[in-house]
Amino acid sequence: NTLGQIFCGLMVTPPAEDGPSYAKFKSERDSIYDGLKRRATALQDGLNAIEGISCQDIEGAMYAFPSMTIPKAAEAKAKEMQVPADEYWCIRLVEEHGIVCVPGSGFGQKKGTYHFRITVLPPDDMLKDCISRIKKFHEDFTKEFS
Repeated sequence: NTLGQIFCGLMVTPPAEDGPSYAKFKSERDSIYDGLKRRATALQDGLNAIEGISCQDIEGAMYAFPSMTIPKAAEAKAKEMQVPADEYWCIRLVEEHGIVCVPGSGFGQKKGTYHFRITVLPPDDMLKDCISRIKKFHEDFTKEFS
C-alpha cells in the first residue's frame, strides 16, 4: 500500500520543467496523449462510416458512445428474450466477433434510442480490425432482421 501511494503521488506530481527528467516525462506523456487522440479519431471516423451507426466526436474520454439503428424485427426478438434491444445487439457482437461493448440501456438512454459504449484503448491495428468486424456484424445483423 505504501509503494502504491508513493507511485500515485509521483504520477500526479510531474517533474519540474527545469529538472533533468522533464524532457523524458514530456515526451512519454505527449506520446500517450497523441496515441489516445489518434485512436479516438480513428474510432469515431470508422464508426461514422458504418451505415446505421453514428458517433459524436470523442473528447476527453477513453470511450465512444455511438448511436445505432436496430431493425424492428430485432427489437421484437430482444423483447422475446426479455432484454433491451441494444443489449441483444451487444451480446450478439461479442458472441459472433469477440468484441465487448456495453449497451446504452445501462446508462439510462432516451427511450426508443439505442447506443453502445466502446473504448479507444486497443492498439491501432487491433482497433482497425475491431472497426471492420463491427461493420460486418452490423451489416449482417441488419440484413438478418430486415
